[in-house]
Parts: sequence; C-alpha cells; structure tokens
Amino acid sequence: MSGFPALYGGNTCLDFANTADRRDGAPQPEHVPGYGDLVRWAAYAGLLDAPATRHLHTLAAARPQAAQASHTAALTLREAIFRVFAGRAGGTPPAPADLTLIQQGYAAALATARLEQRGDTFVWTLPADHLHRAWWPAAVAAAKLLTTGPLARVKLCAAGCRGLFLDTSKNSSRRWCSMDACGTSTKIRNQNARRRAARA
Repeated sequence: MSGFPALYGGNTCLDFANTADRRDGAPQPEHVPGYGDLVRWAAYAGLLDAPATRHLHTLAAARPQAAQASHTAALTLREAIFRVFAGRAGGTPPAPADLTLIQQGYAAALATARLEQRGDTFVWTLPADHLHRAWWPAAVAAAKLLTTGPLARVKLCAAGCRGLFLDTSKNSSRRWCSMDACGTSTKIRNQNARRRAARA
C-alpha cells in the first residue's frame, strides 16, 4: 500500500491539494511531511517515472537544504491551490496572492520545459534534474484548470472532509470525494439518524 490518499480529485492539482486532510483547525494528517514523501507521492500520482524518481531522491540527498526549501514551496503552493478551488466551489473569489503563487509556479515550470514531439502531437516535458520537478505539474494543472475549466465542475466533498474533486458525472450530481469513504459513511449516518428518529 502507498499510504497516500486515493487519487479521487480527477485533476493533478486537486489530488495534490488533497494530500492534507480536513483543514478545519484541528491537527491534520500530513501525507507529504518531507521532500522524499513529496517525490514518492508524485510517483504514486503518475507524475514521475522510475528514473526521474530515483534521480530526485539522489539530488535531494546531495542538496538537503535545497530539497527542504523546495518542499516548503510545494506546500505553500498546495495551500494556495486548495484555497483558490475550495473558494471557487463555495462562491468565494480567490485572493490575488494565491493566484500569484499559482502563476509563478506555472511560469517557472514552463521556463524550464522542452517542447517535444510525441507521435502526431507535441507536449511540454519538464526536466528531471530540478528539485521542483516533483510538484511543478500541480502548478501547471492548476493554471490550466483555472484558464480552461471546467471550473463549474470543481466541488468540495459534501461530507465535510474538505476533499476537492472534479465532478465528471453526466448530470453533475457527484457529492462525495469517494463513495467508498465519505459516501458510505454519510449514508450510514443518515440511515442511523432516520432509525433513531423513527423510534423516538
């Protein structure tokens, strides 16, 4: 088992935002407490192949202070992503400072990217020799989601876990981060409440 939360967000930036639980002021599990964890999560999320993963671990071991700084920058970006998209889901305008963080991450990533041909298409590829490579894809995904959407499909889990997800259901009716987790527990709580009310 990976130990990381399920990738239920439907978008890289939302999955990245979901690597912290709740955010209601109470102590929360941190799924990427160090740079090495961040690299492992990026590999788990399919953002890094095995050679790039090994290279970033080696680079972090050789440059621990730089790796720590990159990790701090990653979590700062993650919280900005969460605030922007959670606010959007709740009808709150984003803070300019949060948009700036996403913009800066996106610009920095593309400044180092290479345009390459893959078959009949062209793609941007990020270098594997930069410590930020582990989290740059989240910045790129956030900028693209903000500029091309579909923003109306970004939602917060109705069960209160504060998980973000992209609702791709046909009628836009998805309510929970996942049926296996919050969906089932919510249905059980509601069912028990109805039973208690019926006995009262």
